[in-house]
Amino acid sequence: MVTLQRHRLKVWLFNRAMALANRLAALPNKLTTPPFRLIQIGSAFWQSRALYVAASLGLADELGDGLRSSAELAESLSLNEDHLYRLMRMLASIGVFTEHPQCRFSNSKLSDCLRSDHPKSVRAMILLHNSPQMSRPWYESLEPAIRNGQTPFVLSHGAYLYAYMDAHPGFDETFSRAMNAVESLIGPGYLFDFDWSRFDRLIDVGGSQGSKALAIIKQHPRLRVLVFDRPGVITGASEYWRQQGETAVLERMEFQSGDMLESIPAAQSNRDIYLFAAIFHGMSDEQAGVVLHNLREAVGETGARAVIADNVAAECGIDPTIASFDMQMLVNTQGRERTESEWRSLLDQAGFVIDEIVDVSNFAKFIVIRKKNKKGR
Repeated sequence: MVTLQRHRLKVWLFNRAMALANRLAALPNKLTTPPFRLIQIGSAFWQSRALYVAASLGLADELGDGLRSSAELAESLSLNEDHLYRLMRMLASIGVFTEHPQCRFSNSKLSDCLRSDHPKSVRAMILLHNSPQMSRPWYESLEPAIRNGQTPFVLSHGAYLYAYMDAHPGFDETFSRAMNAVESLIGPGYLFDFDWSRFDRLIDVGGSQGSKALAIIKQHPRLRVLVFDRPGVITGASEYWRQQGETAVLERMEFQSGDMLESIPAAQSNRDIYLFAAIFHGMSDEQAGVVLHNLREAVGETGARAVIADNVAAECGIDPTIASFDMQMLVNTQGRERTESEWRSLLDQAGFVIDEIVDVSNFAKFIVIRKKNKKGR
């Protein structure tokens, strides 16, 4: 089988660098006394809440490329000067904003990514993950859920995440904006480390407004794309990209609304590839099984393949970033970050086999799958 992996050496170096970063991140556990280290961990939410407020107030946007005092910022945004200064001073102490003499501040490399107009902005992601809707389950429902096995988000809001979004358009919009920021979070590795040129059409299942698919087809002029997601997300997607000046590339994009738990758009040939980017980790095995059944029906006899862009957790000694994502899935969904053995079991039961697990330059993997043949292989 010909591999779909590209830039093997670059990806290996990236993974080695990430492993080193994890070892360095663990240094405080070795250099700080255990009681004080526990206090540091226990108060980490102070920083996340301060960051959320800064993002909500639009402080990075207001600073722009300039140098301004906290008094000037407070006046222009109608805020309390002393409180604002202390908030920004705290954030500057951890690298978010840069503090200068006379209570003046400028954006840092970190706070630049809080600006709405920055190409790698993650402001929407900060606003989502620290929103009242996503924070409440952590604060009020995690302990009861650990006792009874329920989903904390349901305990707090009385509905599962996607049903809640369907009933709350404002929160749904925040979620969609955050999903558009995923590329900024994970980097462009998936554009270059996977050989998309082998395919004619990409079906981006659960692709939100299509930001990932659009970035891919910009690099591959022959590739067409179909973006498939819930009606509330897909409606207006084409117009959104037109307003962003992407008219030319829109000629190769289609948008279709639907529910992947009911059906998935049919493949047209063996040069179609389905993309499920960070989809299955938000699903229980039962829900994932339904989607995979629908995928099997959609593939039919075409020989089309699918790539699952998701985490592959270690069987023992899990990466702390992946462990954090796993807890986020526990709190807000019925999903989990699966190990390779769990992926293989899930896919085998659904009638799929793994062709290849492709390493890319971010924390996820690309799991390339195809339907089993008539001999079950």
